[in-house]
Amino acid sequence: MNPFRAILRLITAKRRAAQHHAEFIRMIRQAAALLSAGRALSQLWPEVAQAHQPCSWKPAPEDPDPGCCIHHVVNRQHAVSLLNQPYFAQVTGPGQTNDWQQLAATLTLAQHTGMSLSQVLYRLADALEAGEDAQQAREAASAGPKSTANLLAWLPVAGLGLAHMLGASIGQLLTSGTGWILLISGAALAAVGRIWTRRMMKTAEEP
Repeated sequence: MNPFRAILRLITAKRRAAQHHAEFIRMIRQAAALLSAGRALSQLWPEVAQAHQPCSWKPAPEDPDPGCCIHHVVNRQHAVSLLNQPYFAQVTGPGQTNDWQQLAATLTLAQHTGMSLSQVLYRLADALEAGEDAQQAREAASAGPKSTANLLAWLPVAGLGLAHMLGASIGQLLTSGTGWILLISGAALAAVGRIWTRRMMKTAEEP
């Protein structure tokens, strides 16, 4: 695979995920605002769905999880309410499955405890936005260490190239036992250091 195409796909996927997450939070705030205005829960979701552009996909009427766009997913919840099933319980997309699970749990909790659903939804939206801000802050803070780790990973190769430019024979290094020992030991230490660095960066980025 073309590395530039792979990078472009990664950037596009991250951008699409961020757009889905932002639209998901906007949908929650719309639902909370309508509930505050006096909308009944049974009439809420079709009105929220109309605020979002439908995609070209035509999901099957019996599919509880279209997963294609906010419009079709939210609009399907009206049929779910008529069957007395939990809202968004089977939804996995678009966006992150965890977001929909949190929304389903929030709605279930509010219905069983009698809490103000609009206020709970506002708090959920605030929490999701705070989590997004924290994630962006972690990514920004780890950008420098990531660049440094990548630079250090290439230093051994740069060192071999510099040694060759100064007159050292790479061929002699590869034909001697000592050279092979040094080469294998260096490669093993570089691999261990790379794995260790990645593990530390992953731990630092986790919420």
